[in-house]
Amino acid sequence: MEFKKLYLMLTMAIILVLAACSGGSEEETATEEEGASEEAASEESAEEETAEDEEASESAETIAYENQFEIGSGERGEEGEATQIDETVELPKNSDKVVIFDLGVASTFKALGLEENIMGLPKGENNASLGDTIADTYESEDYVNLGGLKEPDYEALAALDPEIIMIHGRQSNSAVISELEKAAPNAEIIYVAADNSNYFEDVKAMTTFIGGMYDKQDEAQELVDEMDAKLAEVNEKVTAAELPMLFVQTNGGNLSFHGVGGRYDFLYNDFGFTSAGEQEESEEITDDHGNEISFEFIAETNPALILLMDRGAAVSEGEATSTDVLVNEVTSGVDAIENDNVYELNPQNWYLNAGGYLTAMSQIEELDAAVEGATAE
Repeated sequence: MEFKKLYLMLTMAIILVLAACSGGSEEETATEEEGASEEAASEESAEEETAEDEEASESAETIAYENQFEIGSGERGEEGEATQIDETVELPKNSDKVVIFDLGVASTFKALGLEENIMGLPKGENNASLGDTIADTYESEDYVNLGGLKEPDYEALAALDPEIIMIHGRQSNSAVISELEKAAPNAEIIYVAADNSNYFEDVKAMTTFIGGMYDKQDEAQELVDEMDAKLAEVNEKVTAAELPMLFVQTNGGNLSFHGVGGRYDFLYNDFGFTSAGEQEESEEITDDHGNEISFEFIAETNPALILLMDRGAAVSEGEATSTDVLVNEVTSGVDAIENDNVYELNPQNWYLNAGGYLTAMSQIEELDAAVEGATAE
């Protein structure tokens, strides 16, 4: 009996020892599994943080822009004191929070396939400001209408909270810029308009800049090369044609003339046109709206080619002016009128939306067509 008791006691002791060892092993296994799980979670968290850091680094990358322009005290063209802005601005690269008040530059975004990075632009009433070169893209409701070129919709702008605002000369006055700053305090405001005295070089430079801003340098260079080739081609045609040309701007019944040194000086400097008319010494240099002329002036200058641009149609001030307005007893003997060499230019591209890649290329194509038509036998 004593032996049986001893045997039972030993057996129970062994069972208890084995149970304790088994429990310890399970606890160790559980601890190991828990540790491995924590390590995996830590690695995953580290990877997520690294990805976030890389994304933040990419979004924080900037490109320098030389922001140079004058802020006038009144509207464009009005006399008054001006504040010169000359600064280097760091713009976020690849931004998709851009608003553009320069519709020409909006055409450059389109040419580079970057139109989706634009949040809004001034389309005007019934999209009238866009013109057919860019309307097919920007009339979409995907792009917020920011009002008129001179009267922006500041509430619509504020709702967008953009990072970048690109302006034209029409917005470069203290009143408008002040309101832009209030409506979009987080945005950098930069001046992007092409200068009339350096027109095509500025258009190409802006194309190159936007290409660099969105890592599309190769595409931008292809566009620049294409423009250079077309400029050279049309310049050769103009030089060979030797056509005395008169640039006439109509606005209802009023006629104006744009000559050398004025708003469209590139016609003479870049294309080689010879102006049929000259300003009198008593007249001031041709301004943005040209110098008023008469039918007698057209008859006296006797141009072989007339380039006609209807400002009234561009700014929606009344009905478009027909080329027939130039035809009367006084002008009936003018070469351009007798030979039907009056070419109507696209007023949106020439007056409202000039200064961008697609609009400038459209201008070149129009001049090409005008010279071809005037020299056709």
